[in-house]
Amino acid sequence: MRGHGESSVTGPFTFQQLTDDIDALRRHFVGNDGKVIILGGSFGGFLAQQYVIQYSEHVDYLILRGTAPSWHHEAGALERLEERLWKAPLASKEMLVNGVFDKFQNDDEFRLVMFALGPLYAESAYNANAGLQKNLKTKFRAQVHNDLYSQDEKYFDYREGLKTVSVPALVLVGEKDWICPLEESKLIAQTLPKSRLLVVKDANHSVHLEQNKFVLYNIRDFLKSEP
Repeated sequence: MRGHGESSVTGPFTFQQLTDDIDALRRHFVGNDGKVIILGGSFGGFLAQQYVIQYSEHVDYLILRGTAPSWHHEAGALERLEERLWKAPLASKEMLVNGVFDKFQNDDEFRLVMFALGPLYAESAYNANAGLQKNLKTKFRAQVHNDLYSQDEKYFDYREGLKTVSVPALVLVGEKDWICPLEESKLIAQTLPKSRLLVVKDANHSVHLEQNKFVLYNIRDFLKSEP
């Protein structure tokens, strides 16, 4: 996907463009009329929701992990951050408000902020050395982030659109998710007409890594049990 991973940094970087890119990938792999399973977590969950609202006829199943139906999750994330800052002594409220939820000055600031916030993402003991290596290998692109969190883009709200989605959906979330708090996934599950909510105890935003086998088991069970 443009601007992410090894893909080219080719604009525009908008929610709509990335959603259309997802559909271009679908057409590439399964043809114009083919259907896919859409799985998205965190920001990818925002895009997954927009995709299924716009292209529901091309989706067999929707799986969401630790995400939110609107930008309003930011208030809850800030509350959780203030409660848990002791876990991340290098982090600050300003890094979240002025950086993650707004803009970064450059790629280096992006990388440093995400490293500082790293201990907040899991309930298990944080391995600082592994976190450092992960952040060194990850491609952080401030331009892409800043465009997607610009005033024209960041105020997404799918709460009404989700009511129109008839696709079977699994909504899973770590009980202690700090940046997309539990109540956001509950709201998604309540809004989607055909949904199943899975709350994973003792897990955070990285629930798919912390409880990997449990999460995969439940995804497979969901796909097998739905018609």
